[in-house]
Amino acid sequence: MINFETDVLVIGGGGAGAMAAYEASKHGANVMMVLKGRPQRCGSTITAPGAIAGVGGWHVPGDSPDVHFMDTIKGGSFLGEQGLVRIMAEESAEAILEMERIGALWERTDDGKTYALRMGGGHSFYRCTYMEDRTGREMLRALFGELKKRNVRILPDTIILKLLKEGDRVVGAAGLDMATCKTVLLRAKTAILACGGAGNLYLHTDNPTDITGDGFSLALEGGAELMDMEFVQFFPLGFCFPPSLKGALATIPSLTRLRNSKGERFMEKYDPGKMELSTRDKVSPGILTEIKEGRGGPHGGVFADMTYHPPGFIARNLPALYKLYRKLGIDPEKDYVEVAPTCHFFMGGVRVDENWQSTVPGLFVAGETAAGIHGANRLGQNALADLLVSGKRAGKGAAQFSNEADHAPVDPKTAREAVEYAFQMLKNNDGVRPIFLRNRLRQLMWDKTGAYRTETGLNEALDELDELKADLGRQSITLSSGPHNQELLEGLENYFMVATARYVIEAALKRTESRGAHFREDYPETDNDNWLEHIVLYKKNGTINMKKIPTDLRETNPSEEAR
Repeated sequence: MINFETDVLVIGGGGAGAMAAYEASKHGANVMMVLKGRPQRCGSTITAPGAIAGVGGWHVPGDSPDVHFMDTIKGGSFLGEQGLVRIMAEESAEAILEMERIGALWERTDDGKTYALRMGGGHSFYRCTYMEDRTGREMLRALFGELKKRNVRILPDTIILKLLKEGDRVVGAAGLDMATCKTVLLRAKTAILACGGAGNLYLHTDNPTDITGDGFSLALEGGAELMDMEFVQFFPLGFCFPPSLKGALATIPSLTRLRNSKGERFMEKYDPGKMELSTRDKVSPGILTEIKEGRGGPHGGVFADMTYHPPGFIARNLPALYKLYRKLGIDPEKDYVEVAPTCHFFMGGVRVDENWQSTVPGLFVAGETAAGIHGANRLGQNALADLLVSGKRAGKGAAQFSNEADHAPVDPKTAREAVEYAFQMLKNNDGVRPIFLRNRLRQLMWDKTGAYRTETGLNEALDELDELKADLGRQSITLSSGPHNQELLEGLENYFMVATARYVIEAALKRTESRGAHFREDYPETDNDNWLEHIVLYKKNGTINMKKIPTDLRETNPSEEAR
C-alpha cells in the first residue's frame, strides 16, 4: 500500500483542479493533486479551443458584469443559481488577469493595447479572451508551471475509487496506482473534486476518454447531493467523418455558418436574431431537425461553412484545427465540413454553496463536477470562466477549512476494502469485457437519453441499465497483470459510468417539461409554474432518493423579464 498525507487533496487534473490547487497553495495549505492521467494530458481543459467569458477593463461599450449575469441566467432558462452566477460574472475578469500574471498569453488587438475578443453563443457582446484555438492548453501551461514553483505534489496515473470519512467529514480517499496496481491511501484534512463531467456516457462525444463521471459518483456515495443531472449539453459542431473522429470538436460557432444539403443557412428558421451564435439548446435541435427532415449530408450531419473568411483567416485563428483539416484533405477556404451534435458538457453536478463546498463538511467541488452556474444550458465560453472562478473559491475555502482541522485517523483496512473489486476483476476468467459493456452503455444513452427524450425511452433505458449493472461484477480482463492495464482502468471507470447514467435517467424522468438542454417530446413546453425547481439526488440507506428545491430567483425571474 502507498500512503500519502496532505492538507488539501485535489482529485482531478484539468483546469478546475489546477486552479484549485494553485489557490489553496497561495493560502498556505500543503496541497496534493491526484490525476487519472499525466499532467497537461488529462481532463477536458486541454482540448478547449474557445475562449473565457469575462467583462473587465477590455469590455466594449454597453457591456458589464450585469449583462453577462443576465445572459447567463436567460441562457440557462432561469435555472442557474443566481448567487453563483453573480460571483462568476463579477470575478471572472480578475481571474483572467491573474492567469496572465502567472504567464498565460491572450490574443491582443493589432495595436496591442487590449485583448482581442470573441463572441460566445448566447452572449450579447464580444467579451471572451482567447489564444488561437488552444485557450485551455494555454491555461494549463501557465497553471502547471506555477504549481511546480509552489512544490505542489502531483500523483499521476491514479484513479480514486472512494472518499473516506470520519462521521460526516471527508478525511481522505482510496484508489489504485495504475502504474504499479498498488492500493493508494491518501489522508487529507479536506478534498476538492474536480473530475470534469461524463461525456463518455454517450456514443459520440468531444470529451477525452478519461471523462467518465467519477466525481458525480464519488460525491453521491460520499454523502453529497447531486443537482440538475438531467441537463446534458450537446455541442452542435462535432465531426461526422471520418469515423475515427466522429464526435470530436470540428470548429467553433463564431467562425461558422451552418448550411443544409440545399445550401440554406437554416438557423434563420430557429433563431433569426443570433443565428449560429444562438444558445446550444437551440442550435443542436435545429441541426437535428434538418437531418430528420431529410436535409442532411451524406454522413448524417449538416455543413459548417467557413469559406466566407478571407484567405489565411482560418489558418491564423484555428491553427491546430486547420492542420487537421488539411490532413483530412479538407480546405476550409473552399470546402464545407460536415458536422452534427456531440455530447459536450454536464450542467448538473454536485450541489454547492457560494464557497463551492458541498453538503459534506470538508468536501469542495470545482468546475464541471459542480452544479449551479449554468442552469439548464451553458453559454459558450462560460465553462472556462466557471472553472477559474470555482477553482479559486474552492481552493481558498479548502485551505481555510484545513487550517482549522486536524488529520483524522484512517484505518488502512478501509482503503484495501475500497479497491478489492479491482483485484477481483483481474481474477475473473470468464465474463464480459469492459469495452463491450461500455459500448452497450454508450449506445443506450445515445438512443434513449440523448437530445430527445420520452417516458417510454427513459424507462426502457432504466431496464437495460439494470442488466448492465448486473454485468459490472462479471467484467473480466484479458491480461491478469495489473500494472499499466488500460482494460482494468476501463472496467473501474464503468462502475462510475453506470452509476452516473442512472442519475441522468432518473432526473430526466422526473422533470416533466422541456427546458434548456432537456427536451421531452412528450412534454414539449417549458413549465415555469411547476418547474422553476431543481431536482436533487441524495443517497439514504443505500438507496438513491430525489427531492425538489426552488431555484434561486433573488435577482430576477421569468415574469420580470417578460415585462
